[in-house]
Amino acid sequence: MPAAPPENKNATQGVAPETGTADTGRLRGRALVVPTLLLLLGGIAYGGIFSANKLAAGVAFPVFAYTFWIALFAGLALLIVGAVTGKLPPMSRAHLLQYLRLAVLALMLPVLATAFAARELPAGVITLVLTLVPGLTYLMSFAIRMERFEALSLAGLSLGAGGVLLIVLPDQALPEAGAWVWMLVALVAAIAAAGSNVVAAAYRPPKTDSLALACGILLVGALCMLPVMLIADGPYLFTDAGWQGIGAMVWVAAIHCITFYCFQEVTRRAGAVFFAQFNYLVVAAGIFWALILFDELLSIWVWAALACMVVGIWLVNTGARRRTVAAPRRAEGAS
Repeated sequence: MPAAPPENKNATQGVAPETGTADTGRLRGRALVVPTLLLLLGGIAYGGIFSANKLAAGVAFPVFAYTFWIALFAGLALLIVGAVTGKLPPMSRAHLLQYLRLAVLALMLPVLATAFAARELPAGVITLVLTLVPGLTYLMSFAIRMERFEALSLAGLSLGAGGVLLIVLPDQALPEAGAWVWMLVALVAAIAAAGSNVVAAAYRPPKTDSLALACGILLVGALCMLPVMLIADGPYLFTDAGWQGIGAMVWVAAIHCITFYCFQEVTRRAGAVFFAQFNYLVVAAGIFWALILFDELLSIWVWAALACMVVGIWLVNTGARRRTVAAPRRAEGAS
């Protein structure tokens, strides 16, 4: 049985990691405004990855080289911002371990698993796997006692999953009987993503800026992807992909800058389960990006799905407030 993670007050809601003290002991509605806005920003931005990947695939940009160059460019961009703002990635042992853990869980495993599964499964079926991430995050957090049971949050996560099902199920099915094996491969991506949410909250080094963490994760991810690229694709230069490939790479690198910062900041402010709703938003945003760029029409199922997601986010927010308001009351009753 794996050891329980160390107690990390940065992962609890209503705590300011920079000072290490609770502001009021209660997570009120206003405290969720910034995490909700960052969640929307990250989800809308990341939804563009599906369209950018379509552009990259059009010029046969090798997937491992594509991932390496994206991580490198995004990491270097955040490094420049960090140098200007004085928020460079710390290099302590705890920080390096966190960079490595999240580079593997949030970047490498999801990319590699979905890349292999995409050869055998329809894109919509792989997208369906994203609906498992919030539920898996909740189960993992509950298992290590980072989260308490809250019916409203569970209902909100379930509603969000139902919303994504409305998008992908009407037209998607497994192509053949043996395709379930590739569904298990795709499931690795969901488990890794859920694990990254929990690790980001449970093992976050104290008093570390989210920009610095995001930068460190992306640079370590690029370092880890370098040998994978060299073995699988050879020494592929991004310039070999032409202007369309370069444009797609730069676009996704910018998306990674935004989403990895939002990832760290939302988990710091509101926890892993709250951030896990990101996966629902990504699916919806991906549909809208495709509408804007490729004129793909939205069906009534998509609009119904979006309604489910909006209500689901509201329920999770309400559940988060109830849990954190109840926590000090339980502490007072125990004292």
